[in-house]
Amino acid sequence: MGETCVLNGKKVSKNDILIHFLGETDELNSRLGLVKAMHPDGGIRRFIEEIQKKIMKLMSHISDIENEKYFFTEDEIAVLENEIDKLSEKINKPLQFVIPGKDIPEAQIHLARTAARKTERMFFAVNEQYSLCQKTGAYLNRLSDYLFVLSQC
Repeated sequence: MGETCVLNGKKVSKNDILIHFLGETDELNSRLGLVKAMHPDGGIRRFIEEIQKKIMKLMSHISDIENEKYFFTEDEIAVLENEIDKLSEKINKPLQFVIPGKDIPEAQIHLARTAARKTERMFFAVNEQYSLCQKTGAYLNRLSDYLFVLSQC
């Protein structure tokens, strides 16, 4: 009772910071799923699904922190950065702070964005106790930026 097994077979407390990080990451993935389901653009939906696959990879990394096959790469970060650039070209106004709630899909994107920020903060908290792939933090940072730009389109 009070323990769970992670992917590498190790038993950890359900109150371990890794398990909390898994929960935050799972919530982020669910929020991304809602954005995907609500977004009218098929290309955006496909891109978000690819992001969700990366989030599943992150969940595997959290559960097996030494297995390098779950580490993020510079190329994965670059894909997000390129998509941010493409979306930014479509915006005819300077990016600025916004009050979420223009409509339901935009509000859902902002909820996913804040979940990404929370997951990013949790990454750095976990990394103080466990050695995680540093590119993961960069990926989560770019993800929240991507979601902010998407909310403006």
